[in-house]
Amino acid sequence: MIEKALEQVGNCDRMVMGHTVQSKINAALDGKAWRVDVGASRGVIAGTPEVLEVMNVDGTEVVSVLTKSGKVPGSERHVMAMARFL
Repeated sequence: MIEKALEQVGNCDRMVMGHTVQSKINAALDGKAWRVDVGASRGVIAGTPEVLEVMNVDGTEVVSVLTKSGKVPGSERHVMAMARFL
């Protein structure tokens, strides 16, 4: 389903989503779905701010998460799918 959705919105590589609060920025579906809402507002969970960084470095795409402690490779934030839906 993610492949079809990405194709329909303009042949994209990934989808970035907000309004689904997570404790930290993370990716699912082999990095095709990124959840970036860390609930930084005091009215939500007062989470620590993070930033998803996607850069083109000499023709190679580099995905990182910028945190208070430094830069984390995007590959370290991939999570396994919890369930499959038909």
